[in-house]
Amino acid sequence: MLTRAEIFEKLKDILIFADQKNLEKINGCTEDTKLVTELGFNSVSVLYMVIAIEESFGIVFDNATIGDFETIGDVITYI
Repeated sequence: MLTRAEIFEKLKDILIFADQKNLEKINGCTEDTKLVTELGFNSVSVLYMVIAIEESFGIVFDNATIGDFETIGDVITYI
């Protein structure tokens, strides 16, 4: 089982893949970083992120849950 720190590092790689224009912001992010307001993720970015997370971690998101993620920490907790 991965530690929270390992999940965070893997998630940062996924976020970079999902939204390469925000490389600097993503590299400097913390668990408290907000996906939409601070990283500027939109619905397409979130979709790419969800697909990549599902493939990388072998999990499936519920549609109702995706909208509940405000911060990177929320995503890590779900994973």
